Amino acid sequence: MLYLGRLVPEKGCHYLIEAYNKLNTDLKLVIAGDSRFTDKYVTSLKKLADERTMFLGNVTGVLLAELLSNAYLLVQPSELEGLSISLLEAMSYGKCAVTSDIPEEIEVLADCGVTFSNKDTNDLREKLDMLIKNPSLVNRLGESARKRVSQNYNWDRITDETESLYHSLL
Repeated sequence: MLYLGRLVPEKGCHYLIEAYNKLNTDLKLVIAGDSRFTDKYVTSLKKLADERTMFLGNVTGVLLAELLSNAYLLVQPSELEGLSISLLEAMSYGKCAVTSDIPEEIEVLADCGVTFSNKDTNDLREKLDMLIKNPSLVNRLGESARKRVSQNYNWDRITDETESLYHSLL
């Protein structure tokens, strides 16, 4: 399992660690991200985590591609979010995503992932447990996610639509 993003309280990594600690799984929790003036928060996350959790810090390039290629799924437990590039990137790799049920995440996921009740660690644990026990569902949702990103978040299409909008305003 992979968390990819900033290590700040509003991204909800503490909810993920709390839920993950209650799971009976050999899957590792990999947390890839950096902190910005939140060292106390990161220290609290490391204290909360058990021995199955790995903190990698900021990850880019080849290592990021390896993480995304090999992750079982992505978890994004944000309390608030804009359009998440991390979520789109994971989905483009065909990864099933589990996100909080905030509108911004629901809009991106559509029916290509799983949501849990925002801030509810028990609901998150239940959803993760269900997905750990159903790899075929994880694969099916991941493939749907890949197609959704390709069709709806394609840079060529976005550029064409932006250009068309500009021309319509002239």
